[in-house]
Amino acid sequence: MMTLTVNIDPSEVPELVFVAEWLAQQFLTPPDEARVLAARSMQGQIALQSIGTFLGQSQATDAVCAVLASGSAPAITVALQRRHVALFEGIFRRRSIGPYASLWDGTGRLQGPAVGRMNIILRALDVHLDALCTEPPDHVAVQLVALAEALRQGRPDCVAGLYREMSGWTDRFAAALIEADGAGYYGNVARLLIALLDRIAPDRPAAGDRDMAAAATSFGKDRL
Repeated sequence: MMTLTVNIDPSEVPELVFVAEWLAQQFLTPPDEARVLAARSMQGQIALQSIGTFLGQSQATDAVCAVLASGSAPAITVALQRRHVALFEGIFRRRSIGPYASLWDGTGRLQGPAVGRMNIILRALDVHLDALCTEPPDHVAVQLVALAEALRQGRPDCVAGLYREMSGWTDRFAAALIEADGAGYYGNVARLLIALLDRIAPDRPAAGDRDMAAAATSFGKDRL
């Protein structure tokens, strides 16, 4: 297997961590009203726009902000909850878009080999899934949380492993999500996912792993 080397500017690590954790939250659970209100606040809107600027996807975050502002907070919350369930939770199986690597990496079934590979990465990072998390390790949200932790720890080996895992399937997953949701909230979240992976692609300029960890440790930003 070809070895990948990711080279990340330490100054970008805090924003990469923030974006990875924000995306993980979007894919893992439908929003409650408190989360919608936080995202609609001035601070939340600024944070969303900073994500778009950082990833070169301002049009996508503009669209996300527009969806959040398109009605009352309770109405938007219900609409996003219903959309999340319809897209990701398989109630309408033929129309759902499973956020699991095993469904998209050629395995074609849940609990494929990607689960074992992700368990190895999680152990290397000493990351343990919360007992309340019922998703397998190849869920895109778990992979994003692991990516954030690998960046935080300054582990380019694990970042490279996660890039390899995610780049092998998320392009097809995101394309299907964009086709299903178009200019909607989750269609634009998919665009941000692909932009994040492009940002950590192996052909970027070199940076030191210790500097990566130091940058992440010193970073403080309120989450949406």
